[in-house]
Amino acid sequence: MVFAAPAQERTLQEEINHTLDEARPALLTHLRKVGHGNNRPGLVALVLLAAIHDGVGEDEPRFTKALEVLTASDPDECYDLALRLLVFEALPHTAERTKLAKRDLGRLLRRQTSKGGFHYQENSNHWDLSNTQYAALGLRAAVALGLDVDKRVWTDMAKAVRDLQDNYGGFGYSPGGATDTRLSYASMTAAGIAALAICQQQLGEKSRVGKSLDKEIGRGWQWFERNVATIGSLNERRCFYFHYGLERAGILCDVEKVGEVSWYERGAKMFIAAQMASGGWTSAQDGVMGMVADAAGDPVATSFAILFLRRKFQKQVGAVTQYVVRFVNLGPHSPDKDVEACAEQLVAQGKEVMPDVLKALRSKIEPQRRAAAAALQGIAGETFGYDAAKDADGNLAAVRAAELWYLRNR
Repeated sequence: MVFAAPAQERTLQEEINHTLDEARPALLTHLRKVGHGNNRPGLVALVLLAAIHDGVGEDEPRFTKALEVLTASDPDECYDLALRLLVFEALPHTAERTKLAKRDLGRLLRRQTSKGGFHYQENSNHWDLSNTQYAALGLRAAVALGLDVDKRVWTDMAKAVRDLQDNYGGFGYSPGGATDTRLSYASMTAAGIAALAICQQQLGEKSRVGKSLDKEIGRGWQWFERNVATIGSLNERRCFYFHYGLERAGILCDVEKVGEVSWYERGAKMFIAAQMASGGWTSAQDGVMGMVADAAGDPVATSFAILFLRRKFQKQVGAVTQYVVRFVNLGPHSPDKDVEACAEQLVAQGKEVMPDVLKALRSKIEPQRRAAAAALQGIAGETFGYDAAKDADGNLAAVRAAELWYLRNR
């Protein structure tokens, strides 16, 4: 009797790649939906941001339509303004992006309260850490676009956030009993860490205020060491929102592990297990109020899951004058200079971009495969026999070898 050999168990990276491949149809469905109908600009921007990180090409009709809707919108609330700035920062060829970004920045700055934190609308006496962390992200994107943000904005924000930290290093949603540890929870602690790290980055780590933030940021990570069970738990409050926030905090602070736990591996396993049969995700707490999830899941939960799994948030954002070419910018007829520029920029970022390189090695677009091969050579020091002239089937062994190298050396 002949027994079939058991299938080789997938590595975690292979599971992540498979999960993201399965998620693409759901993401495209959400892109189509936000590109039609009356949706908040922030929702359109969030789905677009997930699509950008997932490598959806700008020539994809559903992407193009959603971007047109976002560009034509008139955002007013803090989240909407910040998320649109993040999209503009990621897409250098967006029409009128500088003009619109200036307007968004002006409106966003008017949502900073006299206490330093940010609110949904202007002229408020109240602020919360969720709005404030997204304001920090939007302001950071505006700076990357070449716009000016006064130093006082960052110092006031840093003071507000640090004053919200409790006695054990955690953060709650808003002022009022900030030292009560019962009010602290994981998503707001990740938000507090990220907001302080961005303030430190913008003020300079060697500045007086910047140096002083090391203590609060460290205490925030100590809170997670004591509450490590929150990582990878679907039972945690606003779980999807939290994990996307944790991804940013970890990258900003160069933290790979909380104690002995890899936050990315544990979070990735959670998202893999929670994926719907359609490829999307749904969450009772992370969706848009009044929006019912369908077969493709919920656009917010799906976007957060993809953004976490892609892990493409950058610790440092580039200047607007830089000639930036991403995989999504490479089409079938892209010139050699764009392929070379893309590869050089990937190599400069190092091993953290290897998940994107590995995905692009399987691309159907040859210029993307060529850029990925050049990046692989620059990062790993070899191509493992990869041939950009061949399709995915012709490069199975080479891609597998590259994945194994990354798993051993990341």
